[in-house]
Amino acid sequence: MTPDTLRLYKLIILYLLSRTRQGLTNAFVCDFILDHGYTDYFSIQETLSSLAEDQQITEEVTHKTTYYQITEQGMEMLDYFSSMLPTDTKRQIEEYLTSHKIDILDATTIHTDYTMTTSGEYIASGTVQEHGHTLLSVSITMPDEKAAQDACKKIAENQTEIYQYMLSILK
Repeated sequence: MTPDTLRLYKLIILYLLSRTRQGLTNAFVCDFILDHGYTDYFSIQETLSSLAEDQQITEEVTHKTTYYQITEQGMEMLDYFSSMLPTDTKRQIEEYLTSHKIDILDATTIHTDYTMTTSGEYIASGTVQEHGHTLLSVSITMPDEKAAQDACKKIAENQTEIYQYMLSILK
């Protein structure tokens, strides 16, 4: 990959991430870039790694996916080099985000994951976000991995009810 193509891929990803409040999943970043024929999957992953190493994006890795958000340094780079990103590419990004808005919101508003503790139990966690701000964050200890997976699924499915219940008992 030449320095010019790497810079273009970085600018595409930074611009894509700058246009969302809640970041994007790896799947959405790849979907846009691959669908528009900019490069291949491996070059996308290499570019994402480079951006993360340079602290221009953050990545949150869960058992299901990886979420990316632009950092302040990434915004500075984008501002400095934005004139190098073709207008057609910016338009394509805007159209993609508009046409996939509901799918993106569904994929990025609820984050669930689980981790194993030193005692062999699992902690299932869920976070509900709206416009990049955390509305609810819950964690619960589960006896095994299957129970933690089920808890994550139920947190995602019932996030509205959980949030409303928490509000009602805190009033």
